[in-house]
Amino acid sequence: MIRLLLPMLKNKAWRSGLLCLIFFLLSRVAPAQDANYWSKNFGAGGFLSPGAVVANNKDSGVLFYNPALQPLSGKNAISVSGMIYQVESINIKNGAGTGKNLHSLISASVPQMLTGTVKLGRKKPVYIAYALTHNAVINYNVTQQQDARMNVLNDSYSPGPEYYLGQYDLQNITREASALISTGFRLDRHWAIGFMAEGQSRSQHYSENFLSRALVNNNQPTLPITSNEGKYQVDYTHFGLKLRAGLSYEAGKHHLGLLVSSPLIHAWGRGRLLSDNAVSNVHFIFDQPMNLLASTRQTKLDTRYKTPFSIAAGYAYDYSKGQVYVAAEYFLKVKEYTILAPTSDLFVRPDTGNSIIRASELLKMSESRKAIFNAAVGVSYQINPRLTGYCSLRTDFNYAERTDADGTAPNTATWDNYYCQLGVNIKRSKYNLRTGLFLGYGRSGSYEQFINFDNPQENNLLTGERGTVPASRMTAAVMVAFIHNL
Repeated sequence: MIRLLLPMLKNKAWRSGLLCLIFFLLSRVAPAQDANYWSKNFGAGGFLSPGAVVANNKDSGVLFYNPALQPLSGKNAISVSGMIYQVESINIKNGAGTGKNLHSLISASVPQMLTGTVKLGRKKPVYIAYALTHNAVINYNVTQQQDARMNVLNDSYSPGPEYYLGQYDLQNITREASALISTGFRLDRHWAIGFMAEGQSRSQHYSENFLSRALVNNNQPTLPITSNEGKYQVDYTHFGLKLRAGLSYEAGKHHLGLLVSSPLIHAWGRGRLLSDNAVSNVHFIFDQPMNLLASTRQTKLDTRYKTPFSIAAGYAYDYSKGQVYVAAEYFLKVKEYTILAPTSDLFVRPDTGNSIIRASELLKMSESRKAIFNAAVGVSYQINPRLTGYCSLRTDFNYAERTDADGTAPNTATWDNYYCQLGVNIKRSKYNLRTGLFLGYGRSGSYEQFINFDNPQENNLLTGERGTVPASRMTAAVMVAFIHNL
């Protein structure tokens, strides 16, 4: 790439712009994470959670994931479901260089769900259900530092190893909250149908910062500093609407369910961006040192977040002591789109009007998603008339797909997750208490580094030769659901 650009670098205006472009291409492309659809414990594969299924699982509580299952419970109920305690560990081994792991350990107590069902009418009853849910998508916070004597700068003007200092930090906090209302009714003794509307709120704070500095060896009392520093921060809130239609079929021991979910319909979104980038005294291509300053802060930016169309199917079979359950959901791909787009104002200082670099291309937050197929299996076993055990396994494949070299992705996870839920249901005349353990594991061998403190050099703008490293995620939680039958 640099060889093709050398003739253009003879022009001073183009040289300034292209150097800026190379700088941003080297330092602003970020990897993706938290890009999974079935991480929620009340998703289609969450057999332990009350109602989180596509086909009937004989749950005594609120069957809100597929609204067509509401008429099958035959009663009014209120359910409170949550995670009493959760621990999540994300470890990017050698994420910032050899021995420089990026490790995030978060523990929290987070309520997850409050739902209820109301039965209207007697002869041909109609069921109305509501739900308030909260999902802590990710809370990722890492820092790392390199402080050493290293040969970073060209020996022609700075012989021997220099005093080098590098720092990196990344914080990604994403939360979702939903309010759902649905209705369902029987078509006949075998078939039931239901519809749901879900209002969704999503908020994200994404902050990524790095600095890379070396003191020049020139035998002077005050040593000059060569440095590359960058800051990128995005905060946004988005509101959208998702529609679902469900169908249920019952025939003795056999239960079938079908659920169709619309893409997220955009309602409103606003965000803000803060970015600052500075290069000082770096001999990148020419003998003369390169200096660059680019900075911007933009507010009230239009924000748009997307989710795809999906279709889910489930089947449950009753046996003498319980039930066997399988479910699957297919999510369509999402083409490259921009979540948050800065304005096209020039942001390189000084603003001479000659720079070809614009914030709208390099500082945008964007993503694309590949098609995903997830599956789950579950089994229940009646230990005695008042105690039933549950176990379920499910996949949670990663949908991140990077097609645009510019901009920043909103995610931090590039791995496939696998979940296991184990628990019991304690049945009483007026209520059911369901509790259990939630376990998850994910791993990737090709997590892309953002910075590598092993080999910072001027020809890589002091960010190192970045490669891929292994990454893993482990999560464990205690879950409790209380269902009161009215």
